[in-house]
Amino acid sequence: MQIGCHVSISGSIDKAVDNAVERECSAFQIFTRNPRGWHAKPLTKDDISNFKSKLKESKIDRFATCAHMPYLPNLATPKEDGFEKSVKTLIDEVERCGQLGIPYLVTHL
Repeated sequence: MQIGCHVSISGSIDKAVDNAVERECSAFQIFTRNPRGWHAKPLTKDDISNFKSKLKESKIDRFATCAHMPYLPNLATPKEDGFEKSVKTLIDEVERCGQLGIPYLVTHL
């Protein structure tokens, strides 16, 4: 059984691993970016490397990690511009998860 929670990435994305370890989690969920906006700052090579290194050192299985979609996307919206932005954000989040080695992405329809 895995026990975890949603942890903050405040400061840098690798801080999420520190926060999960501090709480003695065996699993955790994060936002890979600001969840309340459409724009996402690109992940740097250092962001990715530091996250992966800390995760490996933590002994938390990467298959016990997941990311959560930001709040604004609505994949069921009938509004064309909203739908296009939502799909773009979904694609961006899948790519960010891939960069970080996070196998799961939570979304709501």
